[in-house]
Amino acid sequence: MSLLLILAGCALLYVGGDMLVSASTFIANRIGMSPIAIGATVVAIGTSAPELSVSLDAALKGHSGISVGNVVGSNVCNIILVLGLCALIRPLSASRDVYRIDFPILIAVSALFTVMAHDAIITRTEGVILALGLVAYVGWNLRRAAVDEDVAEYLGEEVAEALGDEEEKWYLPVGRAVLGIAFLGLGAKWLVDGSLQTLAPYELSEAAIGITVVALGTSVPEIGTSIIAAQKGHGDLAVGNAIGSSVFNLLGVLGATASIRALPANDVGFMDGAILIATSLAGLVLVARPGGIGRVPGAILVATYLLYVASAIR
Repeated sequence: MSLLLILAGCALLYVGGDMLVSASTFIANRIGMSPIAIGATVVAIGTSAPELSVSLDAALKGHSGISVGNVVGSNVCNIILVLGLCALIRPLSASRDVYRIDFPILIAVSALFTVMAHDAIITRTEGVILALGLVAYVGWNLRRAAVDEDVAEYLGEEVAEALGDEEEKWYLPVGRAVLGIAFLGLGAKWLVDGSLQTLAPYELSEAAIGITVVALGTSVPEIGTSIIAAQKGHGDLAVGNAIGSSVFNLLGVLGATASIRALPANDVGFMDGAILIATSLAGLVLVARPGGIGRVPGAILVATYLLYVASAIR
């Protein structure tokens, strides 16, 4: 039953997140928001909804290790596993801005998390700082899109994907948004409860549970979105989705959760922060290579992620 809870929880998180993003995008579009504003806010925040719902659920139940571990594990998954899988499908390349601007931002945010986690707790004050960082990041992306055609096109593609081609009446997306939120809440509960029950015999720390099973479960939407983008030849979209989601996880998910309740991080510390930074640096170097990330580096990234998960479980 616990394994079924995990699978059902992952499914609900995927479906709920997708429903919330598409419905919120439709509503924002109908009230007159520009595609750039929608892409930088509604879509970007919505893609981290599974991580947010799981981290909040775990924190409110007193499982702060899962909350922090989920963010750390999701970011490692986004960069190593997601980009690796995409590269196996099609060699992955991206524009210069991705490795000159986006990856350095992710590295800086990862370094900030490392500093905050050194004392084994993310305080409410630090949570507010991270949340304010998210506001600044979103605002900066809006300004950047206004002067950079590539960024504007990228955000427009995300919005087009979320909107689809069909016209709908108001009550349908509103109902879908409500149902999506309900699915996210229930999916978070099932994933956290199922993971705790399944891994209880192995006496793993809560952080290890968050880094492995929970993080992989909440990263399903990013994996699906990036793989679809890679199949269509949209390398910038695949890489940008992975980086953007990682930044939102650290600033938004961790920030919102810690703002509500301080998060003890006894099992997450400097080493985990160093892994986040090293992961981002590896992604930057590989994407910046002539030809981007080929299938061989992609396979190495996937194998590295499997070793990372195995080491966390041990």
